[in-house]
Parts: sequence; C-alpha cells; structure tokens
Amino acid sequence: MRAPAMKPSLIAANVALLLGSIAMPAVADEAASAQDIETIEVRGIRASLKANLNAKRFADNVVDAITAEDIGKFPDQNVAESLSRITGVSVSREFGEGERITIRGSGPNQNRTLLNGQNVATADWFILDNPSRGFNFTLLPSSLVRALEVSKSPTAKQDEGSIGGTVSMKTRRPLELDANTFNFGVKGVYSDVSKKTDPILDGLYSWKNDDENFGVLLSAHRQERFVQREGIEVLGWTPKDDMGKRAPRDIGNPLFMQERKRTTLFGSVQFAPSNEWDFTFNVLNSKMDSDNANVNLLIRPQNNLDQLVNTVEDGDGNIVAGEVASAGSYEWDFINRESRTETAAYDLDINFTGDSFSAHAQVGYTKAKGGTYNETSWSFVPNPNKLDVDSADTGYSFDLRGKPSVNINVDPTDGTLWAQNWTWGGNKPTTDEEKYGQLDFNFPVDASVFTSIDVGIKYRDHDRTQGRQAYSWHGPGTSMTGDPMSDYMNEIFAQCPTLADCGQSDGVHSVAGNVVSGNVVEQLRGNKGAFWELGFGPQADYAVSDVLGEIWEINEKILAGYAQANFASDSYRGNFGVRVVKTDQTASSYEFSNDSWGLLTVDREWLTPSSLDWVTQKRSYTEVLPSFNFAYNVTEDQLARIAIARVMARPNYSDLAPIVAPGALNVDFPTGIGGNPNLKPQIANQLDLTYEWYFNEESVLSATYFFKDIESYRSSGTRVQEFYDQENDRPVDVTITIPENGKGGQTNGLELGYQHTIGSFGWLANYTYTDAKNDQQRVENAPGSGLVEGTSKHMANAQVFFDNDILGARLMYNYRTEWYKGVNWTGAEVWNDSYGQLDFSSSYQVTDYLSIVLEATNLTDQKIVEYDTDKDRLLSIYQNGRRFVLGANLRF
Repeated sequence: MRAPAMKPSLIAANVALLLGSIAMPAVADEAASAQDIETIEVRGIRASLKANLNAKRFADNVVDAITAEDIGKFPDQNVAESLSRITGVSVSREFGEGERITIRGSGPNQNRTLLNGQNVATADWFILDNPSRGFNFTLLPSSLVRALEVSKSPTAKQDEGSIGGTVSMKTRRPLELDANTFNFGVKGVYSDVSKKTDPILDGLYSWKNDDENFGVLLSAHRQERFVQREGIEVLGWTPKDDMGKRAPRDIGNPLFMQERKRTTLFGSVQFAPSNEWDFTFNVLNSKMDSDNANVNLLIRPQNNLDQLVNTVEDGDGNIVAGEVASAGSYEWDFINRESRTETAAYDLDINFTGDSFSAHAQVGYTKAKGGTYNETSWSFVPNPNKLDVDSADTGYSFDLRGKPSVNINVDPTDGTLWAQNWTWGGNKPTTDEEKYGQLDFNFPVDASVFTSIDVGIKYRDHDRTQGRQAYSWHGPGTSMTGDPMSDYMNEIFAQCPTLADCGQSDGVHSVAGNVVSGNVVEQLRGNKGAFWELGFGPQADYAVSDVLGEIWEINEKILAGYAQANFASDSYRGNFGVRVVKTDQTASSYEFSNDSWGLLTVDREWLTPSSLDWVTQKRSYTEVLPSFNFAYNVTEDQLARIAIARVMARPNYSDLAPIVAPGALNVDFPTGIGGNPNLKPQIANQLDLTYEWYFNEESVLSATYFFKDIESYRSSGTRVQEFYDQENDRPVDVTITIPENGKGGQTNGLELGYQHTIGSFGWLANYTYTDAKNDQQRVENAPGSGLVEGTSKHMANAQVFFDNDILGARLMYNYRTEWYKGVNWTGAEVWNDSYGQLDFSSSYQVTDYLSIVLEATNLTDQKIVEYDTDKDRLLSIYQNGRRFVLGANLRF
C-alpha cells in the first residue's frame, strides 16, 4: 500500500493544525485506536474554531462543522441554534427555540439528520403537526453532542435523502476520554414572557480499564421549561369575492402555554480487543412531556361579511380594518391537551482494520411514539340570557395595520357574559420506526493516483403511522342520569351554564399587550384543572370514534448499494462514485362510505359506515445517484473545490398518505388537506465551486457558488368535497388541497465566509445569497403553485468573541429575509417575515474544575410575523420573548 504523497511544508502545517483540534474522523477513521484519539482535547472558543476549520479543510467534500468547546459546552443550549451559525443553514423558531432547519434553500423535509451515521426516529407532540421527514432538534440536548458536520455535497457512501445537505451529529465514546471523566452541569433558564425560571441538569461519567480497551459512558439530561407564546393570529383569509375583496377569518388573541419536561439518557459501551477491532454499542432514550393549553378569544369576520362597515382596504382588495355594529360572531376557546413524545435508539457499530482491507458494520433499531393523546376543547359565546344578541352589545372592530387592535362589546373579563357553546376533542398519536443494517468495505489500492476503493450496502425498513380519534361528549349513552334523551355535554352546560360557573375561569390576565391592542388584551384566564375534570373526570363520558379520513400507515423498504473510488496526489485529492437506491413504498388507509360522516364509533353503537375497507397502494422506484468531489491545493494554504452530484429527497410522509382531512367545519369557506401516494421523489443535479484560503490556523476566507437543477417541486391542486358538520347538523362543501408532482426549477446561490482572530479577540461572519425559482406558473386557485419552500434570498451571521484561559464570551447575530413555509391547514400560503436574533454566551473558568456560564437568547425580543403571501394579509404575530441562562459546570 502506498500512502498519498504530500509536500513536507503542507504536512507540517496540517500537523500544527491538528494538534490544536478535536478528532473529526470520517467513517474510515473511526477505527483509530483509543490512544490516538484521547491525546486530542478541545478547550475554549478558539480551540473549537480550529477544530471546525480542520474538519472543513481536510474533508474531500464540501463540509462545515461545529465542535463542542468541552464536555457539555456546546455553543448553544439547542443544537439547531448552533447549526444556524453555519453558512447556508437557517432555523425555524415557532416556539422560541430552533426546531427545524433549512439548508441552501431546501426545507426541513428535504434534509437529513443522522446520529452517529444513522436515522433517529422522531414523533411530533403538536396536534397540528403532520408527520414529516424533518428532524425536530428539541428532541436531543446539545450536551449529548460532541460535534456536528453539515455535508453540502454528498459522497457515494453517504446516505441519500437530502437536497440541501446532511447533518451528522456525533456523540462521545468512552475510549476517547480519560478514565473516570466526570461532568455535571446545573443551569437556570429565565423567560421574560412567562416570568418563570426553569432548571436544566446534565451529567456525564466515563470509565475505561487500565488496558484502555474497554470503556463505559453514561450521560443523563433533565430539562424543564415553561413555554409561553402570546400574540395575534388570523386563521386564513376568505377567497376573493365578485368585487375582488378578501376578508380575514377568525382573528384571535391566543395564549399558548406548555410545560415541557425532557429526560434524556444515553449510554455507550466500547470494546477494542486489539488494534484491528473496535465494537461500540450505543443506547439512547429520550422522552419529553409536552402538555399544553391554548386560550383564544376569536372574532369571526367571515361570518359577518354582509355586516362589515367602515372597512379599510389595501390596494389589492384586502380588508385590513372594519367593524360589525351588532350580532357579531365571536367566541372564547380553551383547548387542553395531554401531549408527549419519546424516542429510543439501539445501535451496534463494528470496525475492523486489517492490512489488506478495513470493514465497517452497523445494525440498529430506532422507534418513536408521540402526539396528542387527549384533547378537550371548550367554546363559549356571548350569553343570550344576559345580552340582547340583536343589539350593539355583540359588535366588534378590528384593525390589522401596524400594531393590530381588536375590540369587542362584550366584556372579556366578565364570565357571566359568556355562555357554553360546544365542546369537542380527541387524540392524534403517531409512531415512527426503523430497522437498519449496513456493511462497508475499504480496500487500499496502489494504482496511479488512486488510494482506495469503498463499497457497501445498506437496508432500511421504515414504518410511519398516524391515528386519529374524535371524542363526542354529546354522543348516545353519555348521560350522567341515564336519560336516553339527554347527553353529558348538555347536562354539563346546564350545571355550568357560563364561564363564571364551576371554576372554569380563575381570574383575569393580560395577553400579548406588546403585540396587540384593544380590550381583548385583558381577558379571563381559563382554569386548566377544571376543564380537564369536566372533560375527563370520573363522571365524564364521551363517544370515541375513529376519524377514518386521517388514519394511515406508510412503509418504505429501502435497499442501497454504492461504489466509490478515492484518489490523492501531491496537490489534489477527492473521490467519485455512484449510489443506487431502490425504494418499495406501501401506503395504506381506509376507504369508506360517507353515510356516517367519516366516523366509526369504537366504544358503543352509534356511527358505522355502510362500507369500510383498509386499502393498500404499492409502488417502487429506483434512483441512480452519481457524485464527484475534487479538492485542489492551489498553494499550501489555499484550496479550490468542485463537486458534482445527483441527489434525491423522498416526499413527506403525510403527503404520501392516501387520505382527506377537513379542518374546522363550523365556518364559512371550510378547508382541508389530503395526500397523494403517487408523489415522486424530488431529484436535483447540483454543482459546487469553492475557494478556501486558510491564512491563519484560526482564520479562513471562503467563497462557494452552488447550483441545483430541480427536476420536480411539490405542487398542489384543489377539489371540493362534502363533509358533515356535527355541531350544526348539516353537510358542508370543503375545499381540499392535494399535493401534486409539479414542475422543476433552479437554485443559484453564493456563500461567503470569513473568520479571523487577533490575540484573544476574534470575529466570524458569513453571508448566503439564494435565488430559488420554480418553473410552474402562479395559479391563484392552486395554493403553493410556483413557490419554493424554505428559501430566504439573504441570510447572514455575525459573531465577535473574546477568549483566554479564564474567560470566553461571544455575541452572535443571525438574520434571514422572508421565506415561504408552505400551505397550512386553512389553505393559506404561509410566509415568515424577515427575522433577526441577537444572542450572547459566556463562560468563566473559576478553577480548573469549575466554570460559570451566562447566556442570553433573543436579546432584542424579536417577534415572529407570518402572512399569507401579501404582507397586508397578516396571519400571526407571536412573541416568545427573551431567555436568560445562568449556571455552573463541574468537570474533572
């Protein structure tokens, strides 16, 4: 075997850089001995930045990386927030912290996230979420991760499934740490919206024997967080009328409250009986309780279109202000949800390094379950016994311009003025499960510039499911008295006729005064415990029915094989290869008659469709994905790269489900969503051209041009379908939005990066320009047509820091311009307005073993603003507020 030749001066530079960094091994390097690994240790911001540059510089493909400064000291409390510092990566922050990522204009569902090279099952807790391929980063604490890599140009041996990029998260292994390594952290997180302080506890212990060939690592993390989000929201806009006018639907003043309790346990056992063999078994278990409640006072202009007066329109016919003098339609809602999500992963990683070849095998199983397991929702309207519904007592006014205002003529702080109207609820559980196995071989070769050949095979068996049930407190046989002519809901309404009765409200509170004005800001506070007791207490009874149109299963059996040639010479290195992937897809759901309104009652005799069948649709497709990566040493400290690849991303699970699911039916212009099992995977041919100048061991100047030729974007069409409205006992026509295979498009982009240090000071800056175009024409009645999801035209990050042996501190700013987020359940095209967030983090080393941390998130209290394509069609303004962290970290 001949090692690749390198210039002596370049070797010296590489060694100098590597000695100050953490090991970032590729798959072929993971069998390195424990002795080699443990001599490399990262401490402080600057050492971490060196490691980041090394991972980028010495990779054959286009890679960016973030490494932990020390055990439990990632740059951010949330992994997604750290990823947002990387050029070309942006995050969504719907509930105040990073949850999902976009890479180079490709949305969360078009990127892959792997833990130690494998998928981790995930299930969402929020009832409005649809099962997707996007990874929710709130699932894993940052203390678990030692390094992140974002691969923007693939290699043949890398798992397929992403258009934008692949995020690889790596955990620590016991043989890379000193024996009896111990780390314990305790932090308090204060939120200025909820005015609460919540704890974070995490610990790690790692042991290995004297021979350093067997070790055990245990890690535990516990976080509690009270999430409070306030604001204003508009639940869609009416279609254009004959005069070209559109009006807002359901203007609400919501208060979302959630108690998150996340417990994560991770264990790793590593055995290296010889220099040739290495066995690592990892176990992950993470659970997050996510019980939440939502209070919302809604006015409903779509029900009063003929009564709107004193209206104000923008130039495009959008009614942005108006009033209703009398008989206005509005209600006060309280939604109570029991939610959680949990995931487990079991992974065995085996490496063998011999004289003539090396081998890697990995087998594992991961499963997640989650969702909303019980929901009870209560609606109240102006009390006809206290008010004259034909008088001005029930009028209202709204103005969505500037700081929006909403005023109603019924006092929102007097519970006697609000009468029981309706109660509904249900559950929506989801599961995610995957079994996998792979085998990889690396064969060193001595043939001209070729250094090795990689070949391998991988098999994945993936299941994704969604269940859905509706609870009907007015169902037959629910009466507390046994009266067949009565039901539990109306009996409760008789006992607790208004919001002032039965402890359903417990005072008054202010809601989103910084975001919205008007008398709705002061309103009644719902009593979570009282509503839960009424809905699910010992006397409560309700009929349970399967919602047939929302229940589905998706199975994918994926077989992939690859071959890759690696080459290197004095001045260049790289690889080329091909990955061939076959996907067998099975999509199953119910096919049923609509004579029972799409419901099947499972706990009593009530609703049964005359025809009901579980039907399955199958399809299979194969993709050939070639790739080429080439890195050229222009000088000893300058690199030029070219990368060419064909990539793919499979459709979202919920888009593949052969179902139709309506939204609220008790409104004018009801809408819903459906699925399409015949959606094709998204394919792209991409090109990267990169220049990197490492003018200092901690400094770099880089520029990358990227191009993606997208063969097909996901589009959508609509159709009208009849559904039954239980509350009003009537059939209604619902406009259903269905995903379709659309036309393709092109994405052009430019990434610029700069990092430099002078003494103890340093700064980083990067900028990404993305121009993503969809060849499909914009069609007014086809939501999402001609749009590209997840793309901001401009993104930028800036960071300044100070770092010495005692103190490390940095100020970080992250910004992106507006981006399209997709079609929501109301049929609206949701856009997020420009967003910029300023964060601060610091660490003070009190002793060799003890450090104090101080952090602040969203210092400028940036709001999240969403709109329906036109900025005058406001959809929401949410305030998540600032968060402050103070804590201590003990390590020895």
